[in-house]
Amino acid sequence: MEDGWQALYRSEWMSLYALQVVPAIFLLWALVAGPGRSARNPRARFVHIWALVFALETWLDPFVTGPIVANAPASVATGASLLFVLLGDFRVLLLALFLGVPAAGLVRSAWRAAALTAAVPVAALLLQSSLEALLGALSPQVLWLCHELLFVALALWLRARLRSSDRYVAEVLAYAALYYALWASADVLILLGVEAGWLLRILPNQLYYAFFVPFAYLRFDWQGAAEPAQRSPAER
Repeated sequence: MEDGWQALYRSEWMSLYALQVVPAIFLLWALVAGPGRSARNPRARFVHIWALVFALETWLDPFVTGPIVANAPASVATGASLLFVLLGDFRVLLLALFLGVPAAGLVRSAWRAAALTAAVPVAALLLQSSLEALLGALSPQVLWLCHELLFVALALWLRARLRSSDRYVAEVLAYAALYYALWASADVLILLGVEAGWLLRILPNQLYYAFFVPFAYLRFDWQGAAEPAQRSPAER
């Protein structure tokens, strides 16, 4: 039976309701406010639509992977969890690649983001299998730890490549690396039998579910996007 911090972490209040309040409020606000004058800017228009789509996805995630699949077969619950994990990683990579490599365009950026999204869990499975071949059977938590560490590495690698071209993208990737690093730290504590690891896990959950999309939206330069592009002397 679960007790202490693990019971709090897995409680309905913490695993469902606490994760849905901010996305719901943000989604309603973004729908009402709209992008304003920035709508003429392709980058701003993309960020606004991206935020609406993934705020809704983030709001649905704990509901679908919690109460909806609670009594479903294990394969259904696992599939739903995997789908939302992939979507959560995809939202970061799509935003970073589309804005960080504008010449690629939306379709190519989406394909690249999808490929990198899929590569992380595949690499995590291979890493877990290699560790089990060396050390024997490991806790299922190790797979999550492998995924978390690999995504931190991916986010920091992309940040190093794109930082000079887009400071905003660097901030978004640093934020994603932060919540994955916190998850990894919590899972190390849990694997070591430290109960406080479950308490620590609450923080990256909030950063991931509740605050990532609002952070990305509010950090975007809406004022700069609303200003008309400066014309060259030849165009005047």
